[in-house]
Amino acid sequence: MRSRLFLALAAALSVWVAPATASPAPRGVRHLHVAGGAVHATVGASSKPVRLTLDPELQRAAERLLARSGAPEAAIVASDVRTGRILVWASRGERDYVATPLAPSASLFKLVTAAALLEGGKVNIATPVCYTGGESAIRARDLEGRGDTCTVFGEALGRSINGVFARLASQHLTAEDLRRKARDLGFDGEVPIDVAVAPSTIEIPADALGRARAAAGFWSGRLSPLGALFAMQTIANDGERVPFSLLASPGAAARGRDGAGPLAERGAGGRGLRPDVARTLRSMLEVTTRRGTCAKAFRKPDGTRALGAMPVAAKTGTLVGGRPSRMFSWFASFAPSDRPEIAVSVMLANDITWRTKANLVGRELLEIYFGQKRAAGPVARRR
Repeated sequence: MRSRLFLALAAALSVWVAPATASPAPRGVRHLHVAGGAVHATVGASSKPVRLTLDPELQRAAERLLARSGAPEAAIVASDVRTGRILVWASRGERDYVATPLAPSASLFKLVTAAALLEGGKVNIATPVCYTGGESAIRARDLEGRGDTCTVFGEALGRSINGVFARLASQHLTAEDLRRKARDLGFDGEVPIDVAVAPSTIEIPADALGRARAAAGFWSGRLSPLGALFAMQTIANDGERVPFSLLASPGAAARGRDGAGPLAERGAGGRGLRPDVARTLRSMLEVTTRRGTCAKAFRKPDGTRALGAMPVAAKTGTLVGGRPSRMFSWFASFAPSDRPEIAVSVMLANDITWRTKANLVGRELLEIYFGQKRAAGPVARRR
């Protein structure tokens, strides 16, 4: 029964067939605990707890959401968009899955492909694109001919249309184009942060069909939730790569890096996207919550919109596979999308029978954050 259910899900969703063995656990954050108005953890090789930048109330809420999800492995991480301060670092399972690239990047990799296409001047938001197939796989014949279904590029990211990204990548992008933009957005290598984390990795085949599949989110490597957060924060900051900070104590930074050197030496900061490209991606990502892949998750039972009229930029991803079999569910976002404050990344490595998906968990965390902000009144409660 279980295998039949897996095959049915695999036919309906993007399927990842590589084994789900994780990278070695980073020597980053361990023994995290919330006490009173502060959050502490042991970091790096040190056994002495240090204070973290986390928001205690939001951290507790994230931990409750993960426990309620029932996912065997899961993580939520959130940041203050402008400063890079980490607000939430919550993990469920045997290790710290915030900074571990366990899950395939799935359709989140379309962020990389869209950015590479826009920066290369190959498309704009109004470019018409016709495609064929791609619902659960990309075949060679899907890249041939004109295509029998048409849309505009501005709709393709929010609706996560595999065929559009596969076709455009096969026509306009090289493997190096994708690798370069993946590094810029945190999908490949370490992200700039003051603790040691494992690098995300990408896999871009050299052949045209393999490249098209990777560009659409098939076989694109492993991404940590922290890497997904960095991509969203970079887009929200008009393309600026703002380093993360997790350590509240200035003297703890060197200990947290395990002697790896200052952030400036590790490629921190700089520009990951042109401002015009970041703004275009922002408008494309708003489609996701308005009429795209998680529009339903942002509607309440009475039909009203969650978070009211607030615009939210987001990307979802779903991929089935691995050993043991998992239904990987992603949600990466920032809000409000017109004046970004918070970025959120959620990864659920669900069993084949599952309770909830990452988009619902992410929406609930956003509601909690903005609910706390309203309750705090006009005086800013986060510094």
